[in-house]
Amino acid sequence: MSENVLRVWHVVRDVLALAGVFALGWAWHGRTVQAAGDDVMFQMQEVRPGSSLLVYHPSDKTIYVYQGATVGNSALQCSFRYHMGEAGGVIRRENCPVKTLR
Repeated sequence: MSENVLRVWHVVRDVLALAGVFALGWAWHGRTVQAAGDDVMFQMQEVRPGSSLLVYHPSDKTIYVYQGATVGNSALQCSFRYHMGEAGGVIRRENCPVKTLR
């Protein structure tokens, strides 16, 4: 093969690889990120300015919501929490107590 054909082949290969990576990123852009530990579970959907971080404590059946988790100050204040009593029962939304930074 001539040098020009090889050069064109490398450019086409790089463009196809870039298109593949872009397609994968586009396919996964709206996915939920989750993690879990011993007594806590985390979830964040679509990392963007309006994203909220959800923290679930199974032992006390409470979900804590941190609104705007990806913008502003690096110290997040719990916005509100949901306490779940029993399956099918009332889910109560409560404001989180205001904490001070240490």
